[in-house]
Amino acid sequence: MPKYSFRSKIFVAFLFLVLAFMVLTVLIYGQRIESQLQKETVERAKRNIDLVALLLEERRAAQETDGLDPWISRIGARLGVRITYMEDGRVLADSNVPSAEVPDMEDHSTRPEVVQALEQAVGIAKRHSATLNRDLIYAARQVPGGVLRVAVPMADVEARRAGMVSALLWSMPFAVLAALGIGFVLSRSLTRSISQFSEAARAIGEGRYGDRLRVYPGSEFKTLADAVNRMASDIQSHIKELQDEQGQRAALFDSLSEGVLVVDSSGAIRDWNPAFARMVSGETLLKGKSLLEVMLEPRLQRLVDEVIKNPEYDGRRMLSFRYGERELELMVEPFHDVAQERKIVVVMRDMTELRRLEAIRSDFVANVSHEMRTPLTNIRGYAETLQDMEGLPESCDRFISVIIKNVGQMTRIVSDLLQLTRLEHESGAIESSSVHAPTALNDAFSSLEYAAREKGVRIERDIAPDAEYVMSDRQGLETVFRNLLDNAVRHSPEGEVVIVRGVREGDVCVYEVRDFGAGVPKGLEGRIFERFYRAPEVRNAHRGGSGLGLALCHHTLRAHGGSIEVVAPEDGAGAVFRFTLRAADSAEEGETSLS
Repeated sequence: MPKYSFRSKIFVAFLFLVLAFMVLTVLIYGQRIESQLQKETVERAKRNIDLVALLLEERRAAQETDGLDPWISRIGARLGVRITYMEDGRVLADSNVPSAEVPDMEDHSTRPEVVQALEQAVGIAKRHSATLNRDLIYAARQVPGGVLRVAVPMADVEARRAGMVSALLWSMPFAVLAALGIGFVLSRSLTRSISQFSEAARAIGEGRYGDRLRVYPGSEFKTLADAVNRMASDIQSHIKELQDEQGQRAALFDSLSEGVLVVDSSGAIRDWNPAFARMVSGETLLKGKSLLEVMLEPRLQRLVDEVIKNPEYDGRRMLSFRYGERELELMVEPFHDVAQERKIVVVMRDMTELRRLEAIRSDFVANVSHEMRTPLTNIRGYAETLQDMEGLPESCDRFISVIIKNVGQMTRIVSDLLQLTRLEHESGAIESSSVHAPTALNDAFSSLEYAAREKGVRIERDIAPDAEYVMSDRQGLETVFRNLLDNAVRHSPEGEVVIVRGVREGDVCVYEVRDFGAGVPKGLEGRIFERFYRAPEVRNAHRGGSGLGLALCHHTLRAHGGSIEVVAPEDGAGAVFRFTLRAADSAEEGETSLS
């Protein structure tokens, strides 16, 4: 590709600019001339029609005896227009048509200007005349006894327009030559001045940002010189800021308690922080090695290879594993550097202490829950004994009922806590078998039937035949249905319906429990599955519940390889709790379908 000088580019650009300006001027000015000439011609036609109408009125007042046709021909010749007089559409006289041919002229009552004149007193139209075979501008108006029409030839407009455009075109070459001469002089002066800047600017471009442009050829270049000097100063300042920022990031990177390393697209380690080196026994010579060489953990290497080989994958992947005496949790996420090279950042957390504390907490909850069962059983037994005694005051009987009710609630919480603890310790070790889901659903609802009937809440079931059997345990599936139905009934308005659906999608059965209550507040979709968590709206409404039901559902389903989530319905009413379990093809021995 040829490289042209700055001067040539300015000259050529100026040439094209001038030519484009002249062409646009001719086009736009030509259209405006034509529009203006047409307006003037219309005004001329209006003035002529008014003048001819006035002369016709004076002629009638003077009772002149000469014929109308010769008079119209004489007036039309003097004004340079065509004049037509008609009554009821029949032409009586026309200045451009011989008298002998006037009776043979067609009816003019349908002409646009005539129709408009009859409706609005004056009519204007531009069209082709079949009689004269040329374009005319017509003006018609009503006069006593008929309609008078004046036609001005468009040839006059075209001739005037052509003359003006021709004059403009003749002036273009002289204007172009003058403009090019000015452009040539200006471009030569500008390039000479700019060349004087190039040497000083080159020094700044080579990295000598302390240099400044202190001499310039003229005052018109002061703004440019100030801009270059300001740019050099800004670059110098930005370089210092980048160096400071790089130092801060390096300090932050090195001070992180999490181990961080960067892996390139080939799987080789490119950068790491001291925390990662400490996690791998203090090794510091890691650059260029693979993760398998450093940690001897095949699962980690497979995860990194999977993310590297799949360029469409942009999500975050997690992995937990034991490395020596440590419990590590690892996060892998791809990114693109400045050169758009795909790399991977690996963040590794030491979860040993957290896991130990979680185990202590879990054991504490299990021990406390276990120790509370006996006192609660005793309290309930004594309370029921007191309730069976005769002669107690009515207030005492009411208080004892409250005690029994609350002991029952505490007992359920303790049972749920013990079951949660068992699920946490036995996660992945619980045996699954084929379970008939509709049976578990019916048994779960039977314990809630009284509460649902009190609120007038109906349960609608819609479970597909191929989604009736799932891999779970009977008690666990019944617990999931019972907690979800209890949650739906408590949050449903009176007289509403709770819908339970079940479908099969491949090897998985998907169940949904939908209510039409207030729904789950945005942002709390994940937290509601935490133990003891209840949304503020629920706490303020005093709707009961311990906050363990959804957590129990979550752990039960996870123990059987399933999952649970809450989604907002498309119509925005209520909430849909959706959970999945592996599908079973048929019932095992001991499971029967309800008829």
